[in-house]
Amino acid sequence: MSLIKTATTGLIGLATAGAALSMSAPIPSANAATRLAVRTMADPAQSAPIARREVSTNASATARGGWYNIRHEALGPGTFLETRAWKRPAGDRVMQVKARCWGNDTRMYVKLYYRSRWHAEKLAKSGSWRCNGKYGIVRIHNAGHTWYWARFVLGKKHTVEYWAQYYK
Repeated sequence: MSLIKTATTGLIGLATAGAALSMSAPIPSANAATRLAVRTMADPAQSAPIARREVSTNASATARGGWYNIRHEALGPGTFLETRAWKRPAGDRVMQVKARCWGNDTRMYVKLYYRSRWHAEKLAKSGSWRCNGKYGIVRIHNAGHTWYWARFVLGKKHTVEYWAQYYK
């Protein structure tokens, strides 16, 4: 502790603290914070690599969110197709149905339903796009119910490939 007080008094004190540190016996491990403070004052070049190792601005890959599949199926061929109901994982509030069909450029209408507390089916969201092989997305935020399913209505018979997903 006295070395820190000596080091903060001026340049002479800093030289004295550096000489005392290099010639003295090892400092006990109980004073690890004191030893780190003295070492940083004695040699500023050594403190920079320590600071870089301790502070990192990169987020790890596990900390980032992403889409997870609940179900991936192909239905059909047909003009009116419905999925089986799936359970929303607890705590995950963003869900989406990603679907595609291909063929003769007819339109596909996608409706995402949920079951209410009183067992009534309610429409959460709907969307439509062409059957050209590219997928479209119907996404809901703040999903709070337990059971969800999707319906697909097409102008002509087609096979529909869909993904039910949640964001975590």
